[in-house]
Amino acid sequence: MSGNYWAIDEFQVGKTDRIRVAVKDLIDLGGYKTSAGSRVVLANATPAVRDALCMDSLRNKDIVIVGKANLVELAFGTSGINPWFGTPINPFGSELIPGGSSSGSAVAVAGHIADFALGTDTGGSIRIPAAACGLVGLKTTWSKISLQGVRALAPSLDTVGPIARTVEAIKIAQNYLDPADVNESKISDEIRIGLVIDSQPLEMTTVFRELFSELGWKTSDISSLGLANAHERASRLLRSEAYFGNGSLLRESHRLDPFVARRLLLARDEFNENSTFGDDWVVNWKRDLEAMFSNFDVLALATVPYRIPKLSAANSVVLNANTLPFNLSGNPAISIPISNDFMRGTLHKAQSPQGGSISSPVPVSLQLVGALGSERTLIRIARLIEDQAYLYSW
Repeated sequence: MSGNYWAIDEFQVGKTDRIRVAVKDLIDLGGYKTSAGSRVVLANATPAVRDALCMDSLRNKDIVIVGKANLVELAFGTSGINPWFGTPINPFGSELIPGGSSSGSAVAVAGHIADFALGTDTGGSIRIPAAACGLVGLKTTWSKISLQGVRALAPSLDTVGPIARTVEAIKIAQNYLDPADVNESKISDEIRIGLVIDSQPLEMTTVFRELFSELGWKTSDISSLGLANAHERASRLLRSEAYFGNGSLLRESHRLDPFVARRLLLARDEFNENSTFGDDWVVNWKRDLEAMFSNFDVLALATVPYRIPKLSAANSVVLNANTLPFNLSGNPAISIPISNDFMRGTLHKAQSPQGGSISSPVPVSLQLVGALGSERTLIRIARLIEDQAYLYSW
């Protein structure tokens, strides 16, 4: 098993005219065991009887599955590290985290092993590795893509979605995942952006504001969106459901990733405290958030509001600060990497010292959040950014 991805012998990994897809090893493929990145789970697994339901439209003559992709154990973490089967290598530097939990999916795409990969996103697990590896990642609307045959982490937050190098490839992937979706709202030439200004450093906000200005889009500043409160409540829900589904593995805690085991123990201690969905604040926040899309086509903020950390400091920042809240709300979100040249030019014009706190070989990633069910509109808006060469290009 490679640190970058898992190649199963029967799968085709060479050159092919077919679309190559890697599948996170949380998603069942008929005839193969699903490990969830865990040696404990793998030891007790039996081969899946059939593919996960989300795979049904991908099983055709145009697609070849190249392998199952590694991940953070149980998908319970954002660093991308897996001590048992190898940590996928970030293409921007082996000292950097690849982002998680869908780390293998992202690195398989960045390494041109796959044209797109399927991942899962419970708190940012598609968007964070996409950001860490300079890729595009789409978190779909909660419950829009079937989770039947996908090993749960927190069912109230879990989603399936694609990671790719371009927005066009994301569009192709989403067409396979959800072929019945034709929902694309009309957007005017002057797209309306709600820029969440207090969710990232000033340099990032400056870059995003300039990008939308060059595109001729209407930008309005938003602050106090309630992300910190949403993150706190979503974190409690995530840990509670993760413990409910995986707490029995603590019987073999010595065989779990120590970081994952500690998180499960924390979840056990607070398990009876969870009441997130009975929380009036959450109900009102979700209602108010959805109402904002009558005034904006999308909300915009950084995917990860920090420099991508090194492996030695993997858990030094809360990587899902800007992503997890939208798992709680259920809204779709797309992460796109912004061209380094554009970022440097913008900050030079703004007389910011070399990008300040965000100077890094890894491009800054912009997260666009849409109304419930608006994946196709999100992709269309992201494609306009890509068409103007603002998207980081491999």
